[in-house]
Amino acid sequence: MPSRMRTKMFKQFQFRPHGACPRLTTILFALTISLPSTAATPFSRPAGAAETIEVRAGYIALFTCSAHFIMRRPLDDIMRIELVDIAPYEPPWPEIDTQRQLVRATDHDGNVAIAAYRDTMGCTVLPPHWTEADVVRLPYVAFPPRPDVAALRFPKGDKANPKMNRRQRALMDQAFDGTSFGEKTVTLGTVIIKEGKIVAEQYRPGFGVHTGYRTWSTAKSIAATLIGIASHAGLINIDEPLGIPEWQYFNDPRQQITWRHLLNMSSGLQSAGAGTGAIYFGGQDAVSAITTTPLVAEPNTVWQYANGDTLLLLYGLRHALGDDLRYLRYPYEELFLRIGMYDSRYETDHLGNFIGSSQMYTTARDLGRFGLLYLQKGVWNGAQILPEGWTDLVTTAAPALAREDGKQGYGGQFWLLDRLPGVPEGTYTTSGNKGQLTTIIPSENMVIVRTGVDPNGVRWQQDKFIAAVLEAF
Repeated sequence: MPSRMRTKMFKQFQFRPHGACPRLTTILFALTISLPSTAATPFSRPAGAAETIEVRAGYIALFTCSAHFIMRRPLDDIMRIELVDIAPYEPPWPEIDTQRQLVRATDHDGNVAIAAYRDTMGCTVLPPHWTEADVVRLPYVAFPPRPDVAALRFPKGDKANPKMNRRQRALMDQAFDGTSFGEKTVTLGTVIIKEGKIVAEQYRPGFGVHTGYRTWSTAKSIAATLIGIASHAGLINIDEPLGIPEWQYFNDPRQQITWRHLLNMSSGLQSAGAGTGAIYFGGQDAVSAITTTPLVAEPNTVWQYANGDTLLLLYGLRHALGDDLRYLRYPYEELFLRIGMYDSRYETDHLGNFIGSSQMYTTARDLGRFGLLYLQKGVWNGAQILPEGWTDLVTTAAPALAREDGKQGYGGQFWLLDRLPGVPEGTYTTSGNKGQLTTIIPSENMVIVRTGVDPNGVRWQQDKFIAAVLEAF
């Protein structure tokens, strides 16, 4: 999209609480983000941890809300796919309120959770002390409808005519058979891109070009990309401390944590690891969880996979921008709409913080575009979106995590795969729960996207699939 067109488009952005009078924008949003709640939070463990049973109703509400309102999927299929892991608990079916664009869910203990949808921002679980009347307080940014790009060739548009031979079609079928690349795996979509063109594509019934799924931790790589864009614009220096306001007192040792430490998952902060259920599904705001955890190790000395590190990157970005409206527009204005990720929604908590460690809904094709941006070293349509050398930065192994043959490594919110058998040198990937994978293979000029809903405890055999794709294509 030409820069002048983008400028014109984003002049049309408005910010207001959804359904509220635009004149109340500044007052309501300022109150939302600055006034502490008078109600005590039910969550007190580090980094937003929560037991599954505590947030089960919120899990049901959020998944149903996002799948139904963003991806237009029917409730019966949502219960079979998104909510399969809680099916053994036989929870009551959620209620979809299409008029108010809400989902209400209840667990067997009578706990009720509400998730609210806004067309540009996806869904948010309301905090326990809010009611449906508070939905108007949620942050909202309006922008023009999705452009019609049906006649444009991928990646600029929707047009793609992959021509597969018999062997290649057989491989794509194997990706969906639930056995070839992991017993009981469930694939939703697969897109293979070579030399900028889609050479293979297939979807589970109910999913397709414009119908996708939650990225889970693939969203972390999106967050890193936003940090790269901010670095390219000169807004941040990744080797300097973040300047988190809550840490600027009494020689707080957390002041020494830099952007790079967080990119490398090496902050040294106490963490719940990947367990941030209170933020994801319980209605806790991200900031109250991630800024209250103590330092337990010197930064850059211990590697720990931590959702909080990614959330801190985005909180730091919010302060670096110094403008809440600009922050809410940033993923869309600076990334999604620039590279044609029109079907992507980056969701927030109720105070307008992106839950960018997991909570994004997108499609396999949009992830393919994202992979192409990295395959092209941060250049899109001749414009340098990411800093030169950024792809090298995110693929450089984190110093606190030693590389081992036969195991994945970790860089800057991307996983490194080139020590796995049959995987070409320099291969790296996003990686989300249940098999959300965008794999970049520079030596083959290839991107491989696989999305899935693999049951808990089941793992997609990514290295085996990569080897099979390279042999077939």
